[in-house]
Amino acid sequence: MIPVVRKLLLAIAAALGAPGCFAAAEPSLEELFKVEVEGASRYAQPLAEAPATATVISAEDIARYGHETLADALSMARGVYSNYDYAYSLLGVRGFNRPGDYNSRILLLVDGARYNDVVYDQAMVGSEAPVDLNWVKRIEFVPGASSALYGGNALFGIANAILWSGADLNGTRVTAKLGSPGRAGLSVLSGRAVDGGGDWIAGLSLERSGGNDIRFAEFAVPGGSDGVARGLDGEHELKAFARYSGGGWRLSGSYAGRYKDVPTAYYGTSFGVAGNYVRDQHAHLDLTHASTLTPEWGQFGRVHFGWYSFDAEYVAPGLLSRDEAVASWWSGEYRLSYSGLANHQIQFGAEARRNDRMDQRFFDISPSASHLDDRRSGNTVGGFAQDEWRLSRQWIANLGYRLDKVESNQAIGSPRLALIYRPLPELSAKMLYGKAFRAANAYERFYSDGNISQKANPDLKPERIETTELAVDYAVTPALRLGLGHYRNQIHDLIDQAVDPADGLLVFTNRQPLTAQGWEAEAEALLGRGWRVRASMTWQHIDQQGGEPANSPRRLGKLFVDGPFADGGWTLGLGLQAMSERRTLRGSVPGHAVANLTLRQAVMSPYGQWSVSWRNVGDTRYADPGGQEHLQDSLPQPERQWLLRWDYRL
Repeated sequence: MIPVVRKLLLAIAAALGAPGCFAAAEPSLEELFKVEVEGASRYAQPLAEAPATATVISAEDIARYGHETLADALSMARGVYSNYDYAYSLLGVRGFNRPGDYNSRILLLVDGARYNDVVYDQAMVGSEAPVDLNWVKRIEFVPGASSALYGGNALFGIANAILWSGADLNGTRVTAKLGSPGRAGLSVLSGRAVDGGGDWIAGLSLERSGGNDIRFAEFAVPGGSDGVARGLDGEHELKAFARYSGGGWRLSGSYAGRYKDVPTAYYGTSFGVAGNYVRDQHAHLDLTHASTLTPEWGQFGRVHFGWYSFDAEYVAPGLLSRDEAVASWWSGEYRLSYSGLANHQIQFGAEARRNDRMDQRFFDISPSASHLDDRRSGNTVGGFAQDEWRLSRQWIANLGYRLDKVESNQAIGSPRLALIYRPLPELSAKMLYGKAFRAANAYERFYSDGNISQKANPDLKPERIETTELAVDYAVTPALRLGLGHYRNQIHDLIDQAVDPADGLLVFTNRQPLTAQGWEAEAEALLGRGWRVRASMTWQHIDQQGGEPANSPRRLGKLFVDGPFADGGWTLGLGLQAMSERRTLRGSVPGHAVANLTLRQAVMSPYGQWSVSWRNVGDTRYADPGGQEHLQDSLPQPERQWLLRWDYRL
């Protein structure tokens, strides 16, 4: 076991085993069993009765630990970790975070609406995300196969960001940020309840960063370059949204744009030269209506429009090239719920999506040449049924099945079965089974840069996963909660990027079957005087042909501690994450432990509320595996950074 993981385990044991540290006066952890989650069944239900081992991350958690992106916050969930390749933030779940996979196996929802685009299927969770974290009331992460409710992309889990309502806010909040490296931001969020039970809310966020100077040893040349990319890591963001709710109707719209310089000299571009960038833009319009038809019947409908634009430029010796993608789609869904049958909560649903544009272009600007001009459209339809059946006072069964038809692929069925045992209010045991799928996206099937480095593979088959999971959650005392789980994933036709030995070109292919399994342990304790400790450990292993996969840590540990600090009403939030050695495409990166620290005023004063955060407070030098597009086998991660934040309510 690597030293950092051993140290983390000792710290967890010390925190949970300290005699006399529990205080009966603290709020009971049994209340966590009453916390509700919506994403697991598409309606609100207690965590303990949800057919998944879901995690709910509140706005207070986000503030106390100084999280700045969805990826930061989601890393609080057990078994979840994130990487950064200086273009995007990439989520790993239960050992899967393959180089070249841009979160296409995770479904991103915002207030229950699908936000993955229809060219790359990408769930964007870093600074490139389509929502600002200041708008988020809570985040739900539901691991495991979820296609029985949501269709494609929900292989390893769903992340559902629930946004604030105007009634929650009832005022205006201004947030200003200043930090390193050259970072500054301003955000305004305003909303109010209105007569008749409705409300409105609107937000605007602007942010910029100068970026780090980063040294890549692979580009160091004796007597020449020192391998440092200077001033090539900056980014700019603009995000806005507005929403009105009333009379069962809700209309919302949003826009997000992010421009990011890329310093890694990926895809054979020139190192240390300005002009390599990526730009992502999102726009969404969402209209929903919920109503009660009779005391037993309820209905929900949604119409959604999404638009996504990507462009990037690549600077190489004597060559300037450009990538472009534009996607637009319309989707609609309708759900009926029925509670008239004793001990049953039944739901039926149907969805359809029209992908109007799935356009991809790759061309040289100078000298002029076109290598790819692919324009496509397509349709996706699906329907599902779900029944939550209370077999007795102690037993709950959740049965679900969905059938999807994705463009030219054959119809794919996705079942789910969950059996939940609650002999005591503070004890929950779950036996879970499900299947999920993901059809190959337009990028994986049709992208080619003119066979310079990558070629298309239109014959890709959908990938499928079969998941079984056992989990127990128990509030041992009012101040101590323990959880333990085991999962097993069998994956068929996994879509993976590899180099074709016949021509040396990158291509997406279907892999041989593989199996992933692991154990997850979690503990949460209330200590005296308002202190809280949360910890988790994950042991995971993936058995596949050709050896262990890249970027898959066998051990992943987390420790979160928060509570009052010093005098003057301040709180401290400390988050520590440690992981074991990971393979790269050509070698390995050692295990590491990284700590983030936030000091925050506990309450807002007449002069606002201040907080200061340090990411990588110990200035740990560590690296994440690089992708096929990088010359570097590993990418050094950012060193210590600080951020000063001021919130003010009007």
